[in-house]
Amino acid sequence: MHQETQWLRAVARALIMNEAGELLLCRSRNGKAWVPPGGTVERGETLQSAALREAAEEAGLPVSPGPLAYVQEFRPADRDEHVVEVAFYAVTLADRPPDDAPAQAAGPADRPWAAWYMQDMDGPRREVRWFTRAQVASLIDPVYPAYLRERFWTDARAHDPYLGLVEEK
Repeated sequence: MHQETQWLRAVARALIMNEAGELLLCRSRNGKAWVPPGGTVERGETLQSAALREAAEEAGLPVSPGPLAYVQEFRPADRDEHVVEVAFYAVTLADRPPDDAPAQAAGPADRPWAAWYMQDMDGPRREVRWFTRAQVASLIDPVYPAYLRERFWTDARAHDPYLGLVEEK
């Protein structure tokens, strides 16, 4: 039997693609995994507006919103909460943060903005990077949700957007 959780938290994420067909991922808060930009929905925000705000805060990118990508719920092993996560497809209006953003290029010399470090307004300095399908599939670090490793690239818009309940051990 599962321990009863103390509270429900809503999280909104943006699955951002660029013109080259790459997916934008950020290091998680603890730096141990790759995740789409996103975070807790604030009072008075819609799910979609929260996803757009988080994309700007965590990656420094303005995005154009798209349709619902997935809904997932999970219970983190290290916190007493039940999280409902909603993600929207989004298209970037720029391949890199604007010049006045708290960002530092970290990509290779031929493409310095393929990766960057971004100071999150309410969190840690994070690595942000564009990934191809092959690069996401070959990452050694965890990718959350795991759906982004393969299914996202093959049948992303032709599936049931509910990914189910994930229980961390």
